[in-house]
Amino acid sequence: MEELDIHKQITTLLDQATHLLNHTKDYEQAKRTLQKLELIDAENPVVLYNLAIVYIHLQDYESAINYLQRCMSLPMTFIDIRQVRKVYIFALLQQGNVKKALDELQAGSDQDDAIIQMKAFALEKTGNYRQALQLYETILKHDPDNVNACNAVAYILALLPDGDLSKALELAKKAVSHDHDSAAYNDTLGYVYYKKGQYNLAKKFLKKALALKPDNSEIRTHINELLHIS
Repeated sequence: MEELDIHKQITTLLDQATHLLNHTKDYEQAKRTLQKLELIDAENPVVLYNLAIVYIHLQDYESAINYLQRCMSLPMTFIDIRQVRKVYIFALLQQGNVKKALDELQAGSDQDDAIIQMKAFALEKTGNYRQALQLYETILKHDPDNVNACNAVAYILALLPDGDLSKALELAKKAVSHDHDSAAYNDTLGYVYYKKGQYNLAKKFLKKALALKPDNSEIRTHINELLHIS
């Protein structure tokens, strides 16, 4: 009887946490609810996985990684290990642990778009621009409206000394048209204009990017490059 009561309590709390996480987006309350569940069942992979998701939303990537590592050490009875692994790699990238993320990506065999895009991102961040470009272009071949890939290809083409700046401009404009208030997309478009020598347009979009993310060091670097030239 006691075991049934505990199971009912776990189910009720998990339903509450799922609603808070997916519907009301109250991540702090979801965290508190899941922590209560953790006290009841510390080796429940569903609880640990959802705690990791909450911590990702709260941008506490170290805690998210710890929970995902605990989750992956348990038998995956109620949860897809491939999905857990994807989230783990994503958290590593967000934490800035690009080398570890790349090691995980190269060790795995999954090759869906999410994995390919994370691998491309990791390669880009480690300076392997041509390899990253190949992977992003693979995504665009069957998903031409993937705006993150559009933006990434545009930026890498602008970085490369032999990059196709006309193609870069087309893709960067496409990304910005999808989300006018993305700092990353405005930064890329501004940087492409800078590389094309269209400095007034470069200034317009780089200033907007900086206004959206004033603490972003990469955007500031691009603006400094522009000021040095113009």
